[in-house]
Formats: sequence, C-alpha cells, structure tokens
Amino acid sequence: MIKSQGYDIVWMMGVWQLGAYGLKHDRTDPGLLADYAKVLPGYTMDDIIGSPYAIVNYTCNPDIGRDNDLATLKKTLNDLGLSLMLDFVPNHSAVDAVWISHIDYYIRADSKNPPYDPTRYLSNGIAYGWSGWGAAWTDTAQLNYWNMDLRTVQVNNLLKIASLCDYIRCDMAYLALNDLISQNWGAQNAFWGFNRPSTEFWGPAIAQVKTTYPDVKFLAEVYDPWQEALQAQGFDFTYDKQLYDKLGDGNLDNLRNYIKGRPLSFHQRSAHFVENHDEPRAAYFFGSNMRADAAAMVSMTMPGMRFYYEGQQDGYFNKLDVHLRRAKPEEIRTGVQAFYAKFVKILSDPLFHEGQWTYLDVFGSDEAWRLMAWKWSFKNRKVLCVINYSDNNGSGRVILPDALPVNGNDMINVTDLISGNVWQRSAKEMQTTGLFVVVNYWSLQMLEYD
Repeated sequence: MIKSQGYDIVWMMGVWQLGAYGLKHDRTDPGLLADYAKVLPGYTMDDIIGSPYAIVNYTCNPDIGRDNDLATLKKTLNDLGLSLMLDFVPNHSAVDAVWISHIDYYIRADSKNPPYDPTRYLSNGIAYGWSGWGAAWTDTAQLNYWNMDLRTVQVNNLLKIASLCDYIRCDMAYLALNDLISQNWGAQNAFWGFNRPSTEFWGPAIAQVKTTYPDVKFLAEVYDPWQEALQAQGFDFTYDKQLYDKLGDGNLDNLRNYIKGRPLSFHQRSAHFVENHDEPRAAYFFGSNMRADAAAMVSMTMPGMRFYYEGQQDGYFNKLDVHLRRAKPEEIRTGVQAFYAKFVKILSDPLFHEGQWTYLDVFGSDEAWRLMAWKWSFKNRKVLCVINYSDNNGSGRVILPDALPVNGNDMINVTDLISGNVWQRSAKEMQTTGLFVVVNYWSLQMLEYD
C-alpha cells in the first residue's frame, strides 16, 4: 500500500535500545512534563516512552524486537520495492550508554575539580549533549570526535546500521565537523590534550561504510551554513531548512532568489520538507492546511529527496512529541488526504526522479510576481509546474522553447495532471510569447505538453 501511494522509503524512528536513565529523565523533567501537558492533555506515565535520540546501544529495542527482525523488515520492504531508513545519532549517546565507562570517548569539563555546572555537565564532568546554542540535552552525553578510538567505535556502529537498512539518517550530523567541535568544545578538548585532527570524521567514515555497503545512502540533518560542507564529505542528501524557513516567511522575492541562486547540484542533494518531528505540524506552522499544501507544492516539485512526515498527509495540527507514544486525537482533513493521494502518486513518475529540472521565469502580467515556475523533462516528456504561493490569484506567461507541433499541427495538448483539464494551445506561441497561465491562490498546475 505504501509503495502504491508513491512513496519509496520508510523511515523507522526509535528502533534502537534506550536506557532506564533516559526514561526516568523524561518522566521527571519539569520542562518536559509541561510540554507533554500542552501537546497531550491528560497524558499518563505510560504515554512517555523515552527519547529515540538517547541511545544506549545500536541493537534493536527489545520492546520492538531483535536485530534479525530489522533484517526481516528490510527484506520485506525491499521485496515490495521500498527502502528502509534508520537513524544514527553521532553527536551524543544516552547517559547510560554501553560506552560511558570509556570516559575519554566523551567531552569533559576543562577542570579536574568538581562540582561542575549541573546545567552543562554530569557529576563526573562529562558534558551533556549540546548543539552550541540553547539548553543542553540532559538525557545525553556529548561524544568526542577528536578521540580517534571513538571514531573507530562510531564507524563500527555505522557499519552495523548499514547492514540492516538502505538509508542512514544522521541526526545533527554537522555537529561532528571539526569547526563546530572547535567552536563548542575547543577549550575542553585542549585541557585534556585532544588536538584537532587533520581529517574530518564523515568523509573517511562514509567512504569506509560504502566500501562494504556501496548502495547505502546517507541523509544529514544539518542547518545553515553547513550543508555544502557535509555534501562535500560524501552525504547523499542534506536537510534544506532554509527553503522551509523561506516558505514560512512567505516573501516571494527571497524564496525565488534562494531557489534560483543555488546550484542545481545543491538542490539535487537536498532533502525538502514542510514538516518533521523537530518542527511544528505543517498546518500549524503555515497557518492553514491550504498554505501548508502549497508549501509542499513548492518543496516536492523540486529536485532532491522529498521528505514527508507521518500525519502530514492527513492535515494534522497536533504535534506528536518524540517522547510520547501518541498525540492529541484530531480529525483527518479529507481534502488534504485527497490532495496528497493524487500529488504523491504523480510525483512517483520517473520523470520527477530521473528527469532534468529547469527554473523558468514568469512574466507578462501585473500578477506574474505571484507565480513561480519550473520544468521537468525526461525522454520525450515535459511537465511545467506553476505554483501560486500567495493569497490571491496570479497569471503570467512562461516561454517553452521545447513545445513542438505534432505531425505538423501547431495546436497541441496541454494537460493539467492534477485537475485532468486539457487545453489546446499553439506550440509556436508557447515557444515565442509564452504559454499564458492563470493559477488560483495557494495552488499548483502541473502542465504536461507535447
């Protein structure tokens, strides 16, 4: 069913072993308890299942199954034409992880004399996991990538994960870059005699994994300005949070300039999303289901990975907190469900995976500024995508030099893949003065033409 809907990859979050420390933390931390009360009024302790990002060991969570069950899942999905994606959490481990006795695997306070700042360090001086901004993650311990032995352990963990899946999503991957470690932990590492290595962790690690598992793909959770750095290290795909933020801001000039200004190769290796477990529900963030769907129309018609989240296709507003087993119940928005059922199926066509993507200008109308356009070409097929990402109707012209007469007939079919409407238009006019389009607010036309 998942494959027939147009999806290619299943991301299973939270399959790895968690510990008692993290569960107790998540059931007693005042800040978290206050958050649970907001997102799931009337929650119980049984609803709190622990963070999937406070990992004790890369073995299957016994509440779910065993490693051989993950292997069976992978085979089952592969037989259906689907791939399996699992998480790797490079920046930190659970406080009670199997490696915690190796104290040099972790960042420590730049002092041998306790007590240490309890908001940043455990009582033994090991640092809590931290991103370099905001509060520390006090259910985790910060790993030290300037320790070569730790790098070896982590490569072995990646090899283990790669044996069980097709894609590896690397949580907060950019924090393992030497520049970020120097910025966040340079003083602590210097105190304990750890010097900046001459190589990054990721490049050699990814190369080693792909030597054994050449078909495994890597996805990096990363934030500006570190996307290109991780692509250069060998990541197949990197988060494009900038596109998401610009869609949220809604300034069309900034959005257009960002899409036009980035190299095609960058877009092709970006993971585009309008919702994930770290962000609010798309309907909540964008203010309505209609605008959330329009944001998806922009993101998902671009080249690269199309990264959806469970519940997005149902139009949910209520966040599913990763520490909880359920979200506040709400009704399915059937209109959103119908949109995604058609939209994702259309995008499963090889045209939108193997085809060539080209940005196109829209002009010729006072309302043309409301529209953005690009074209997908594959073999003899061509589809023009025109998106109105604004709150009023828009119109304009798009020049299509590859619009060709059929058997000498200048009038050719232009078919909207979403509505099914078919128009007859002059190929010569489309080549010269352009195809004139009218697109309703927060809407998309996907126009296949001869």
